[in-house]
Amino acid sequence: MASGLEVIVEALSAYWTSPIPLTIVALCAGSMATLLYVFLTNAQNSKLRVSILTGFYSLTAFFWVFLAVSLLICVAQSGMVAYRRGGVQLAAGSALTCALGTSVLASWLVWRYGPRTVLKSLAPRPPHAEETWLQDFVTLVAEVEGEAPVRLAVAETQAPLALAVGGSNPQILVSTRLLTLLDREEIESVLLHELMHLKNHDAEFKVFSRVFSRVMFFDPFSKFFDPALHREREYLADMMSGRTTGRPASLASALLKLSKNPGVTKTPRTILGLSILGPGKGIFSPYPPVEERIRRLLSLSRLLTGS
Repeated sequence: MASGLEVIVEALSAYWTSPIPLTIVALCAGSMATLLYVFLTNAQNSKLRVSILTGFYSLTAFFWVFLAVSLLICVAQSGMVAYRRGGVQLAAGSALTCALGTSVLASWLVWRYGPRTVLKSLAPRPPHAEETWLQDFVTLVAEVEGEAPVRLAVAETQAPLALAVGGSNPQILVSTRLLTLLDREEIESVLLHELMHLKNHDAEFKVFSRVFSRVMFFDPFSKFFDPALHREREYLADMMSGRTTGRPASLASALLKLSKNPGVTKTPRTILGLSILGPGKGIFSPYPPVEERIRRLLSLSRLLTGS
């Protein structure tokens, strides 16, 4: 037993003193540090911050998968890594390949099956006759924005929900409660907000990050930067919606109404962080402060109107 443990320790020592895995880790760490610095020094540029955090998150996923696979290979093939010629190079190459392959496979699985899971929990229906204008509006705007056809669905729930579901069949889902709370201009602004999530591929990322954060529960980075990335994506969708409609104040009004409605606390846990608004505050919340979202939208409104 002791000899086996000694071989594993020797394998780990040989692996982590080799320049190849150390270079890979150093490149990841240096890239993440650079991205973090740029993120912190561009507090008001939501589009740039979303791109930076997406890159940071991707590097984090690769980094932890690489470490995990490296450990598994060292333990499983300790004799090869410790003693055979080229063993460390082969182990590092295998870990690198597995990390990249795992990231690609996880992304494909979420893209393929994630939306189905979200929709199943809400059991949405097609719009009724009096709601067909919602689909007409979404179809028109998607065409103008150069997006693929987007289907609109309605969920019968008392929680005021609006969310985008990506994948091969993109959809926007709104709840009956939200439709009764908001007027037409506010609803259009909310629909534009969700369409911007589809345009920016936020819908796919949100589902992927939820799956990743649960699997990589030990990853300290995801606990802080995953919610931060969600918040920046909400800011960006707000701004893009406001510029497209020319009525950012309508979205600000919608957010205010939704935040004041008690039903917002009934947001199902399965879609927490996916809807336009939900419960929770602070650095661990996927939602930015409503007050700050409204302030930015009203500032954009004054800029657009020249007042």
